[in-house]
Amino acid sequence: MTVVNALIFSKHTGAMCCDEQTTIGDVRKMMSSDKIQKIVPTRIRESIKFEAVYGGTGTTAIGDEIRKGIKERLNRDFDAMRSRKEKHEHFKSIDEVFQIGYEEMTKVKHRHINDIIRGYFDFDTGDYLQGFYKNSAGEKIEIQQKELKEKVFDLINWRNAPEVDSIFLNAAIIAGFDETGEFKISKMSMKTEMTLMKSTSVFETVGSGSDSAQIIFSDYASSKTLDERRGHIDRVEGMIQLLRATNGAAKYNMGVGGYFNILLFDGTQDDPEKRFIEIFDSRSKLASEIVLAYYNHFIEYDNTYELIDELIYRNSKSFDELNSAFLSASKDRTKMGRFLRGYKVT
Repeated sequence: MTVVNALIFSKHTGAMCCDEQTTIGDVRKMMSSDKIQKIVPTRIRESIKFEAVYGGTGTTAIGDEIRKGIKERLNRDFDAMRSRKEKHEHFKSIDEVFQIGYEEMTKVKHRHINDIIRGYFDFDTGDYLQGFYKNSAGEKIEIQQKELKEKVFDLINWRNAPEVDSIFLNAAIIAGFDETGEFKISKMSMKTEMTLMKSTSVFETVGSGSDSAQIIFSDYASSKTLDERRGHIDRVEGMIQLLRATNGAAKYNMGVGGYFNILLFDGTQDDPEKRFIEIFDSRSKLASEIVLAYYNHFIEYDNTYELIDELIYRNSKSFDELNSAFLSASKDRTKMGRFLRGYKVT
């Protein structure tokens, strides 16, 4: 399982963070999952100001199918728009991308459930709803057996049907902005209610670690005034909380772990390289450790703020310089080093 977190800093800026752990069956862990990926094709990003990512949790293959469907639709619609040659026509709003994501998720859900039902009974959901199907000889077969009908109903509605767990246990956050530059986030779920929810708060979280992240985000958001929540969150302070929530999910949920992937959005920028930035591997690990060290009282908040600002946003110092500064900020670097390596310290 996983955690995917998103936080809005201002009208035009925000960030996302996820872990990289995937559990294979009940016994294996893989630390290389790419859970947040761009869904706007490169040629569109380079032509207009348009960024959107899909951060999924659940079955990796299902998330890939949904992302593929979104990209294909955006490509087709972009080609259609360009063929019309209307100079002032806008492409898609980010809200329309949310809707496309929801529609593609619904298609994938129905397709996989149909495949399972057809594998069991040689008919699909449509046949079940109309009450009959035709066999290979073209003969009409009525679907009348009570036990069979109850089983199909359970598969469709995820009721005592572990066969479809891998379908229903999928959810995602889509985040990004369109030509207006306004950063937005929404959550989608494949559970029986098949929800699409545009975020009404400054944060959103999905995955097995979302219960832990939710507590941290809620505590932080409730400490802010309404005016602050509407677009005046300091980006460094917000990043510290985003990392704190992801650290919390990793600590309290065995399905979350590994290095983090951090994504930055800035709708005020026109250059694709500046309006969407990914931070991963050693730099994201150092960022998570800085926040972890602060909340376990090894370094002060001023040091934390300065280090995160430099590491995530300013980038004027090398990794080695920042790592040395981090260690120097601790009053007991030996003890902190042991703590960060997983030892119990007192």
